[in-house]
Amino acid sequence: MSSTDETYLESFIESIATLPHDVRRNLELLKTLDRSCALTTEELKQAEDNYINHAEKKILNLPVTKDDDGNVTVVPTTEELQSLISQPKLFQKIEQYRKDVEQFSDEKISVAGQTLELVDETLKRLDTDLAQFEAHLKTSGEFETMAGGAKPNDLAAIQVNPNTADWILAKVISHNAETGTYKLSDEDVESNKIFNLPASQVVVLGNVERLSRGDVIYAVYPDTTSFYQATVVQAPRKVSGGGSFV
Repeated sequence: MSSTDETYLESFIESIATLPHDVRRNLELLKTLDRSCALTTEELKQAEDNYINHAEKKILNLPVTKDDDGNVTVVPTTEELQSLISQPKLFQKIEQYRKDVEQFSDEKISVAGQTLELVDETLKRLDTDLAQFEAHLKTSGEFETMAGGAKPNDLAAIQVNPNTADWILAKVISHNAETGTYKLSDEDVESNKIFNLPASQVVVLGNVERLSRGDVIYAVYPDTTSFYQATVVQAPRKVSGGGSFV
């Protein structure tokens, strides 16, 4: 990986280093606000119930009068009724509870919005960085390899005829990621053949270090470009020059 690739990655990691902490902090704050809001809402309900119960008792205890027909009537004036049920201190407490509940709710909405914006901005940054990273890989010829294909000049085993068990050595000229097809040249020095093959007939060579004892592979006959089926009897080991030997 080039230094440019590392710059993209390191820059992004640095930009989101505090994200988990910020999101966790906001979520903890939301929990605290929610608990406070729920507690205050319960206190508000109790205060309102007390206010209503007190008013009902006062009204039920009003003196009654009878009209000429003997019907019971209770007809206080509006002023008398307001004065009767009035509880200024309790009413002020109810008003304060309502303001507190509204404030807690507004703060919860604000913190939730900040958290969403924080995550959204990070995702936008990730999309931008991924687009830049992909553009760089395409210009360097590495995009096809990372997408599951191969880059130019990679060696591959190809099956020219899918109806046979014969595989030969070829070199990748290009890989079309959209169609999954490869354009390859025959590695036989006496051949100038060019092949256009689907991915099912191409095996890009490499990843020797992933092999293990018992794996079935295709190996090249000495001094040829033809393959034969073989079984790994010993795990790959490093050789001088940095390569691996199976």
